[in-house]
Amino acid sequence: MSWKRGAYPEFSLEDALAAVFMLRNPTGRKAISEELGLGEGSVRTLLKKLSALGIISSTQKGHFLNDKGVELLNQILNLFSEPISIKEVEGMPAVALKVRKPPEFKSIELRDEAIRFFARGAMLLLIKNNEAVFPEDGRKLGEMFPELAERIKSLNPEEGDLVVITWADDKANALKSAIRVAVSLKGDELPGEILNLTR
Repeated sequence: MSWKRGAYPEFSLEDALAAVFMLRNPTGRKAISEELGLGEGSVRTLLKKLSALGIISSTQKGHFLNDKGVELLNQILNLFSEPISIKEVEGMPAVALKVRKPPEFKSIELRDEAIRFFARGAMLLLIKNNEAVFPEDGRKLGEMFPELAERIKSLNPEEGDLVVITWADDKANALKSAIRVAVSLKGDELPGEILNLTR
C-alpha cells in the first residue's frame, strides 16, 4: 500500500523525523525521496520547512544538519534511537529502534499503531537483565529468534529500554511505522519545532 496524500500536509511527522536522521550527513533531495517513498515536491516542501527552522544548511553535496540541527537531533535521540535496518523479517525489509525509558504501554495497541502505518508486522521487546524479552510473558527473543536477537545488539539497548522491530512490503513503510510507534510513546516530549512542522 502506498501513501495517499492530500494537499496538506504533504509529509507526516514520521517523514520529518526520518529526514532529520538522514540529514546527519549531506543528503540530496532524490535520496530522501527514494528512502522515504515521498514525491520530490513533498521533499522540497519538507526541506524548505526545515530550512525555515534554521536547522539545516545546504551545499552542492546536499542538505545537512547545522549546529542547531544537531542539537535538535540530540534531543530526539534522548527519547529514541535512529531506526536501523536489520535485513529481513518474514522475507520483508525490517528496521529496529529503541525507545528510552518508555511509559507504560500495551503491546497490542503499539502493534496496531505500526500496522495502521503500513507495517506488515511488529515486535515489541523490553530489555531485562541484558536480554530482549517479550513483555507479555517474559519469553527471550534469543531463544526463539537468535539471529534477530544478535542483530538488535547494534542498537546498544540498556536495561528498561523498549526495542521496536517493524517490517513491511518496502523499507520506507518499515522505517516510518517504527518511528510511528516511538512517536506514539514519546511524541509529547518531542521538540516543539518538530511537532509544528506538520500542523
